[in-house]
Amino acid sequence: MKPGPLSLLTVLTLTISQLLIAAAFAGDDAGKSGLDFNRGYDVNTVATVTGRVVSVPRPGDGEHAFVELRSGNETLNLFVGPVPHWERNGIPLQPNDEISARGSKAQGKDGKSYLLTRTLENRTTGRQVDLRNERGEAAWNGAIMRPMHPERPSGGQRHQGGMMRGGGGMMRR
Repeated sequence: MKPGPLSLLTVLTLTISQLLIAAAFAGDDAGKSGLDFNRGYDVNTVATVTGRVVSVPRPGDGEHAFVELRSGNETLNLFVGPVPHWERNGIPLQPNDEISARGSKAQGKDGKSYLLTRTLENRTTGRQVDLRNERGEAAWNGAIMRPMHPERPSGGQRHQGGMMRGGGGMMRR
């Protein structure tokens, strides 16, 4: 029996649909780690780590910036955001700087330990930066609407008020 044009169209449509669904679940962030660095923040795995910088921010999976941190016997890859965001808003880090980071810990499929960083402080210089809010929503997605104030001693971001989401109007102090 010879397949008709309708059955070939059905097979083609199903195949394309499956490919699109697979691509949507894989996301842009699915690299060797298998982690979704933008939406994979889990508030149930939040931890604070301290240690020394092994390598400064470098591009990794899909143009993401990572800082390699040595904490005791463990090496962690701190995800600090997309490279363009880190270059605009990050803080200076050098090898052997002592840093403290808070974020969601995860184990990648590649066997490496990761921290989806929420806050990062360079204890050597006293500078700090907020990369996510308390719910883990990323600053590069508009979750943290705070200007940088490098003239402040901490050099980090501080809340300055502003517009509320959802048309709430101006915030009062």
